Formats: sequence, structure tokens, C-alpha cells
Amino acid sequence: MSKDCLLLNGNGKPVSYFPLSVINWKTAIKLVLTRNVILLREHEDFVVHSPTMEMKVPSILMLPRFHKFHNYVKFSRSNVLLRDMYTCQYCAEIFDKKDLTLDHVIPKSKKGPSNWENVVTACKACNLKKANKPGTPIKEPIKPSFSSLLNGYTFNSDSFPDKEWSKYIFQS
Repeated sequence: MSKDCLLLNGNGKPVSYFPLSVINWKTAIKLVLTRNVILLREHEDFVVHSPTMEMKVPSILMLPRFHKFHNYVKFSRSNVLLRDMYTCQYCAEIFDKKDLTLDHVIPKSKKGPSNWENVVTACKACNLKKANKPGTPIKEPIKPSFSSLLNGYTFNSDSFPDKEWSKYIFQS
């Protein structure tokens, strides 16, 4: 069973909300062993063993110092899906993440760039139907602000590997 670890900045808030700053358990253990982080909490039910030691897997880690990060929204698949609210921009249906693709409004073959203003979410059927032609999405694709993504996003705390994460994610 794999358990992830929440990574917090030096101020006790997640390093990133989009996507949430989560690292895999192997990376978390490496950071603890190299003493590059402060261990705040461990998974109670997940222990790993080596020939010479045993260790509980970290659940929440914090960077020792505050690191300033860019306050703009990075162009990525997960952020485009979030901006478009998991809705196909051609048929207006809502889909699971795995059932959506990223579509270039002006196709790449016609020199369409991969950026906020030219990429939208599309279901597989609509993307296949549109093919290599320019399209007209329901909403014009724009570059979102950080706050617009945060306001439209809801965290599902039931899916957190550790319920304690809520204390750090939902704090004001």
C-alpha cells in the first residue's frame, strides 16, 4: 500500500495548492534521512524496513525555511482541468479526469501554441470529432488567476491518506 506525504513550506502552509504539494513516500523518506525537512507527523500504519533499520513513513513534512514561490498559475494539465472545471468545452458534459484530454483550439499542426489561451479540456469523443480542425469552445480559454482557481477548487478531505492534512490545508 502506497501512502503519500504532504509537504509544507516554512510557514506551515502547503508549498502548492495546484497540484497539492504531495510527494511519494520514497521521496519523503529520502528528505528525512538527509535532514532537509522537519518531520511533523508519521503514518501510524505504514513502516518500511531495511537490513539495518525500520522507519515509519512520513505523513507531513515541513521545509526548514520559507521559500518564496511564483504567485502565477503554472500551465499544466491539472490546472487546465481545474480552470475548465472538468467540463468538456465542446459538449459541456462533466467528466472524470481520466476521461478528458487537452485540446488545442488551433491545432498544433496549424502552429497553435500550447498555452492557456489555446488549450481547453475536451472529452475523447469531441476531441476525436474535432480532429485536426480549428474549434470553437463554449468558453474562451484564458489564463486564470491563482485566486480564481483556489476559489473554484474544493479539496476532498476524505481522500487524504491522513486526516491530519486538513489542519494544514484548510487553515486560513
